[in-house]
Formats: sequence, structure tokens, C-alpha cells
Amino acid sequence: MRRRPLDHGGVPPWRRITPDPVRTWRRRFLERGPGGLCDDPRPGVPRKITDADVERVIVKTLEETPKKATHWSTRSMAAATGTVRRRRTRGLLGI
Repeated sequence: MRRRPLDHGGVPPWRRITPDPVRTWRRRFLERGPGGLCDDPRPGVPRKITDADVERVIVKTLEETPKKATHWSTRSMAAATGTVRRRRTRGLLGI
């Protein structure tokens, strides 16, 4: 039985997703199942900020407020969590 090619349509245009990532996700899913939808390791220098660091900052942001302030700044969060301000900001933004 011949398999028909996958139709990559059906992605709503407002999602602004081109067919290329959809093909990649579908191929990974067929090859590896649901676990294939996770990102593959990226080339280059490994991340210096861990998932635990990101989780700690997010939890602190959502559940606490800084002393004498209404919201966290990058400086106050860096001081409270012991992370480097620039790395924390870039790491959380995914850049």
C-alpha cells in the first residue's frame, strides 16, 4: 500500500507558520513518536543557564514581589536569584 504524501495545509494562516517547520514536526513525529516533537540539541556553545534556573526565576516572578517595588526589574531579579542580569534576560527571552 502506497502512503499518500502528507498535506501540510490546514495550518491557519494567522499562525504565520510556513510549511517547512510543519514538515519537520510531522517527520519527527512519524520517526520518533511524541518525543520527537521536542527540540533537538542545537549546534554551538551549550546553554549556561539551566532549566532549573529558568524555573526558579519564573516562579519568583509570578509568586513574589520585590521589597519596596511593585514589579521585578532585571537588576533586582538578578540580585535576588544570583544570576547575571544580561544572561538571565537573554536566556529567558530565548536569544
